[in-house]
This record gives sequence, C-alpha cells and structure tokens, in this order.
Amino acid sequence: MVPFSRGSLFLAPMVGITNRAFRTLVYELGAPDWFVTEMASAEAFLSGGRNESIYLDPSPRPLQTSVQFAARSPETLAKACNAVSQLPAEYRPAGIDINMGCSAPHIKGYGRGAALLDNPSLAREMVAAAREQWVGMLSAKIRISTSMGEDGTIALAQSLASAGLDCITVHARLDTQKFRRKADHRFAVLLAEALPIPVIANGDITGREECAALLDSTHIHSLMIGRAAVQKPWLFASLKSGAGSGEGERGTPGSSEPGAEPQYGTRHMPEIDLLAIALRFIDLAETLLPPEWQRETCRRVFSYYAANVSFAHYLRFSLVNAPSLGAMRQILRDYFSQVPQDRIFAQDQILA
Repeated sequence: MVPFSRGSLFLAPMVGITNRAFRTLVYELGAPDWFVTEMASAEAFLSGGRNESIYLDPSPRPLQTSVQFAARSPETLAKACNAVSQLPAEYRPAGIDINMGCSAPHIKGYGRGAALLDNPSLAREMVAAAREQWVGMLSAKIRISTSMGEDGTIALAQSLASAGLDCITVHARLDTQKFRRKADHRFAVLLAEALPIPVIANGDITGREECAALLDSTHIHSLMIGRAAVQKPWLFASLKSGAGSGEGERGTPGSSEPGAEPQYGTRHMPEIDLLAIALRFIDLAETLLPPEWQRETCRRVFSYYAANVSFAHYLRFSLVNAPSLGAMRQILRDYFSQVPQDRIFAQDQILA
C-alpha cells in the first residue's frame, strides 16, 4: 500500500531544479503531497562523489520524499538502496524512485535512464534488486519506449510491478520526444487500466481542469507536476485550496504596499507577491546549496518563473545572464519597481 491517497499531487524530479532549495520554497508556499528529488547517480553516491549528500538530502519533508536514482546495474542500485536504508532517520527518505525515462545522451548512453525501456529483463532485475534492499516505497518513472511501442511499454510496466514496485509514474511521451508535442495521457490511462499498482500521470499538467479530468473519469491514481510548478511555485497550494488540504500555515503574509520590502507569502494569501517569492528563493539557494550550484539553480528556476510577468523575455534574459546572486536581487527589485503592476497576482490570477 502506498503512503499517499488517491488524487495526491507530486513534485516531479527536475535536474538542477528540485534540490532542497526549490523544494523548501514549494513547501513554504503550500506543499504537494509528495516530493521527488532531482536524479542522483547510484555510482557516484557509492563512491563518495562530491555533493552527493546534497542530491540525496530529503529535507524539508523526508517522510514525504523519494530520492531518485539512475544506475548502470542491479548490483549498484541494490548497494545504493542498502546504503540509503542505513542513513540516520532524519536523513533517510521515505521512498526510492528508479529513473527509467531520462533520455539525455550521457545517461542513456551508459545504459541508465531510458535505456532500460529497451531492456525489459535488466529493468526487471533493477526493480527486484532494489526491492530486496529497500523496505520503503519503491517506484519508477518511465516514458513510452520508442522501440517497443505502447504494448511493449505496458508489458514492461507489468513486469516491473510484479518485481516489487509500489507505484509507477509515466511521462506519456516517447523517450525520444523530450518535450516536443503534448503528453499523451490517453496512454497513461491505458497503463493505469492494465496495472495492479497505482499509476501517476506526468506531463503538461498545469491547472485544476486538467487535474480533474484525469482523476475524475479515469483509473489514474495521482498526478505529478514539474515545469508548471517551477513557473508557479504556489501551484500545489492553489490546486489543493478548493478541496481544503488541511495543511498548516507556512511563512508570513506578504505586503502589497508599493515600495515595501516584500515579506514571504503563504498559500492562504489572497494575493501572490512575485518579488517576495523570487527573493526568498535566492535566499534559500544561497543558504542551502553549495556555492557552485547557487547561481545555476536560480538561473534554471527563473527561466520558467519569468513567464509570469509582462516582459518575460527581458526579465528572463537579465536573470539568466546575471553575474551574481546580488545582481539577480537588484534586477528583480528594479523590474518590479519599473513595472509595479506585475508584482501582485490577485486570487483570480493565481491559477491563470
């Protein structure tokens, strides 16, 4: 049995983004039901690679977080799962997710990620080896195999389920498509109908109507959201507010006074202060991440976040090319001083 209810919302794993700093921002604004970390290398973790402890950090919600591993072999994955199981409770995630969908050449070329979609026997061995060493929630994230097609991918997923997965996430695109074309949630529904374990749909989920359509009339168990939550880090709180999630207050309500130094907002705010959230994220990156990660993770997040403003291209370009975190802070303050009408999202804009 999975430790989350039907209709739960997940934050997707995204390289260079869903580290502790971004997960903390989302948590403070109103958390999803489950977090998944950015992908970590099982081999690098076992060899004591630099910053691997940062990749595996399950904070701020260890009991609602899965660490995602990419691995070359069942033996390596099993050792990594065993090592994670030995971590002190405060550093131990509740789940482990196996990456079987990343098609980046340096991942797939070494037999990891989406390469497993074309090797069903090895993929099954991966799950069985992880299950033997890990008693927590075990999941995998897949795409549709280009070589095996939909039927072959369903057969693969059935084999993975029988090997010990508790749930599976499907990003319903071919492994060669990257983000071209819309995700085909028709396949996610077919997969959900064919499997005895919960299926979590991922890809191009951006608002309440899409969530309702997938959950109300299909076998889809839960939903995973990635890029839309980077653009709008308050998205989970907004999606859950209609049903009342029962989450407690987080942070301090922001000020909408023109010229006021922003305070950090909560999901209970009638308004969203874009400047306050951006400055808070820079502070979190500076506090929680290694120096060499800080500017890059801010660049990646702001490349999506800038879409919220009128002059998105200008703000995106300025932030991505900023030489320092201090420069980013000044660019943000200057922009919202010059375009003050962009700073506050009213309640009826929050999900727009």
